[in-house]
Amino acid sequence: TLKIERAIVPGNALRSCMLFEWQCGYYPERLARNHDFSDPHHQFTPERLTRVLNKGYRRYATDYYRPYCRNCRECTPYRVLVGEFKPNRSMRRVLKKNSAVEAHWGTPQPTQEKFELYVRYQLSRHKETDVPVTELRRQLAAAMVRQMYTNPPTTLELTTTENGKIVGFAIFDRTLDALSAVYSAFEPDEPERSFGTLNILLAIEKARVERLPYLNLGLWLEHHPKMAYKRNFQPAEIYRQYRWRPLPEN
Repeated sequence: TLKIERAIVPGNALRSCMLFEWQCGYYPERLARNHDFSDPHHQFTPERLTRVLNKGYRRYATDYYRPYCRNCRECTPYRVLVGEFKPNRSMRRVLKKNSAVEAHWGTPQPTQEKFELYVRYQLSRHKETDVPVTELRRQLAAAMVRQMYTNPPTTLELTTTENGKIVGFAIFDRTLDALSAVYSAFEPDEPERSFGTLNILLAIEKARVERLPYLNLGLWLEHHPKMAYKRNFQPAEIYRQYRWRPLPEN
């Protein structure tokens, strides 16, 4: 069965997930748990949203969570220092390779074209599924709406197009001092284009234009191959022991 939704305990009140554990999505041999709470009607003020995300929480729809696992502390909130960031040689090649791509920022808006791209993107990462096509598309449609289009009022969407065709889209929360990545999907059939890296570079530039000092890239797992790439975006800070600390550069 295709699994794309993060395990979380929903609810209107503050809840701790210490009583609930599940198989970790990054390390299947480990058990995971979260501390989370909800803002079911998106009533957090910009100040409160900023405080919550600055304490290392992530957002999924109306829920805010932070990993709180028994025997593992590898999930580490990671943010780029926008004012000091300079793209390296590899990133400059990505920008040159995608010079024809246009970036559009605006209010998040689902479309059929984005949904079809989302389906291809998810299936490229979750290849084993025995769910019938009709049911699979229904599940993915519900997941996309919850994952990317259940947002606070200030959330922004980056849509990248080339020759009028959408090649990627990404959701970012906007706080008083940061853009905070929520989720992205991009064309899976052209890995050599590095659309994921392009999205991050475009978000850094957007934060710079908006005079925001940080781009929050979410959770970093230093030793996991799918998450180690975030260290390429430096200088950066990581959230450990209840405060943001400089990450030693490579």
